[in-house]
Amino acid sequence: MRKNRPKPPRYIISTAEFSQCTRQTVKGLSSFFGKQELIPLPGGKVGIPSQLARMYLSLKEGVDYSFRVLAHINLKGGVGKTTSTISFATRAVQYGFKTCILDMDSQGSASLAFDMVPEDDDPIFCDVWQNPGEMLMGSLKMIQKNLYILPSSLDNGLLDISLINPASQKNAVRGVCDILRANGFNLVLIDCPPSLGTAVISAICAASVIVIPMCGDKFSFKGLKLTMNEIFSIYEAFKLEKPEIRILFTKFDKREKISKSALKQLSSEYEEYLLPVPIRTSTEFSKALENKGTVFAVLKNTKAKNDYDKYVRQILGLKGKKNGRKTSVKG
Repeated sequence: MRKNRPKPPRYIISTAEFSQCTRQTVKGLSSFFGKQELIPLPGGKVGIPSQLARMYLSLKEGVDYSFRVLAHINLKGGVGKTTSTISFATRAVQYGFKTCILDMDSQGSASLAFDMVPEDDDPIFCDVWQNPGEMLMGSLKMIQKNLYILPSSLDNGLLDISLINPASQKNAVRGVCDILRANGFNLVLIDCPPSLGTAVISAICAASVIVIPMCGDKFSFKGLKLTMNEIFSIYEAFKLEKPEIRILFTKFDKREKISKSALKQLSSEYEEYLLPVPIRTSTEFSKALENKGTVFAVLKNTKAKNDYDKYVRQILGLKGKKNGRKTSVKG
């Protein structure tokens, strides 16, 4: 009699996808892991559990799983901070990173995306930051194994009052991240509100990598300039070492002149910060949100998955077989 297999996790990478970031064929991967270790998926595909992906990438590809904190920040709204945060998180866990999302935006968009909106008495960041050692781990909500979120609600808007002290601004998010690191997390992703409140200042102080998503309109360029200036000012004020800063061009549409012109301007003025592959506009993002997830919850290959996969691999140091799609810009 055939045993019932447990339902596979929602975010699991197939051997076909995994082969694209390794120097191994699908057949070679199946042979390396063994059929008993892999998970059957719909459509005859086979999935690699997160812990096995980590083992392979660490041993065979030399991927660094040391702790890091990545914050998506832009003082302008509507540029893809939440989409970038949740997409990055779900891809990272597929690559074996134990990941936690800190939803710092009082709108709670990241929490809503995973159907993890907190109840009235559920602790959020503004409740736990002063005593993370006792409160944090019990406040996290599990999306799946190795993927968690500290959800947000409107009450996080009170952080502008509770973090009024500069020392609190410097250490609030850092303290939470220290507890996550002590509990075996490799990656913390911070979804920040579109403002320069104390929550964003604290996130900047804690981040080892800051990514600024932006679109092609003139308001996005203004937001980019303001955000960069504020990041540098905060690091000077708190006497901190500057983090890695990158710019992620989102909602790129090669059919639109404004997109091509903006990419050309970014390449000229911010070349040292600009990530090489923009995120193309796609209906797949809205479809994924309707299903309370991200584009990495589906097995089929899409341009939305390809773009965010290349972004994740760029930041996490997974080079892959090819350097990836390059977008040329003609004058």
